[in-house]
Amino acid sequence: MSKDSLLVKQVTFIIVVRRIKLLGIAITVGLVAIYGMGLIVANNNVKENFEMVNLMTLAILIMTVPLSILIRNLLLKKVNMSNFQTTYFNAHIIPFAVMDFAALFCITTNLFVNGIILYASIGVVISVAGMILNFPKEEYFEKLK
Repeated sequence: MSKDSLLVKQVTFIIVVRRIKLLGIAITVGLVAIYGMGLIVANNNVKENFEMVNLMTLAILIMTVPLSILIRNLLLKKVNMSNFQTTYFNAHIIPFAVMDFAALFCITTNLFVNGIILYASIGVVISVAGMILNFPKEEYFEKLK
């Protein structure tokens, strides 16, 4: 492999990483925006004997963080120099989607269905942390070489 093609691949890799980060930031901002809007209506939605469902959605979100990291790591094992554009992208987008689903489930259940602001607040912090943990790293290119 020539130096020139390696440099081109490295630049392409950096572009892919930035696209993934942009998408991750957009998803995270969306989660925070939904949380913010949910705070407005949270006190209007109180259902009796529904706390167990609220707590279960928070537990599912907590379990989703290590699951999404596991999925990412498994998919990263399939990445090589010839397929990194699609495979590396998918190795991050799929965990983002898993985190997004669990986070939205938790936040909407705890704010829009039954207004428990504490669980929703914990949920938004966990989901933002989970998204950040799944962000791509430009240093990964060194492992590919």
